[in-house]
Amino acid sequence: MGNGVDLRMLANNGGSVVISDYGAHLLRWAPAGQADVVWTPSTWHIEAGKSLGGGVPICFPWFGPGFAHGKQLALNPSHGFARLRRWALDEGSFDDSHIRYVLDSQQLNDNEVPWFDDEPGAQFHAVYDVQTGNVLTMSLTVTNTGTAPMSYEAALHSYLHVGDVSGAQLVGLQGATYLDATEEGFPPKTQDAQVVTFGEQPVNRVYYSDARLELRDDMLGRAIHISRTGSPQTVVWNPGADGDNMSYTKPGEWRGFVAVEAAVCRDRIVTLGPGESHVISQTLSVGSL
Repeated sequence: MGNGVDLRMLANNGGSVVISDYGAHLLRWAPAGQADVVWTPSTWHIEAGKSLGGGVPICFPWFGPGFAHGKQLALNPSHGFARLRRWALDEGSFDDSHIRYVLDSQQLNDNEVPWFDDEPGAQFHAVYDVQTGNVLTMSLTVTNTGTAPMSYEAALHSYLHVGDVSGAQLVGLQGATYLDATEEGFPPKTQDAQVVTFGEQPVNRVYYSDARLELRDDMLGRAIHISRTGSPQTVVWNPGADGDNMSYTKPGEWRGFVAVEAAVCRDRIVTLGPGESHVISQTLSVGSL
């Protein structure tokens, strides 16, 4: 099931997954007989020190440039170092429906731990589980293995495939408060409309909601059902026409995805005491409209 390089394939009667050891980055999931649900650009490739485009990158231990203790930071690389590291495969876990990866602070360079100056004892053990079939579940468990409190942000940055963003609607967030990253200062707003829609203008929001969602896709004639646990926030993103300037896609490819992400970030950053763990997970399934 491995190819001796970076990619692993899980395939069974319910569906199939392709995932890379580099970043524990899931590149493809499709239920049997269905179009791909997880979107990856046509130009994707593996290059050490650079993130893979699309798929489901693991954002950890910070989200974006980082946020902690009430302050916006300027940490590099954006979205943390986890997606730029080779995760260790748990060989005993690997079969046609399940795979597990591990990233431990003992694998990191001295300049990567700690990531916050005021938490010099940060040590962790991260486990990423993927279960596949006609349903896909991705779970990230982080345990504080140090002797002092440790804080982190995380997200399962899921790019979901749609026929065209102009015909996609995200349902389930009406009434939720959100932060709008397209406006300076992230002004808090309320989702008044029943659906979130997409088009030429960018959408980049952190919703305070863990509600079950449905991404309706008129062009492909299906609905992607999205549920999360351990995640008080949902990040929703599409770059709009600005996507033509993204380095990892061809012009127009931004129309083929909507990112919907289980997240713990900004003022919902996780702080773990020694020995404590936290799990965030995201589950995807497909139904008809």
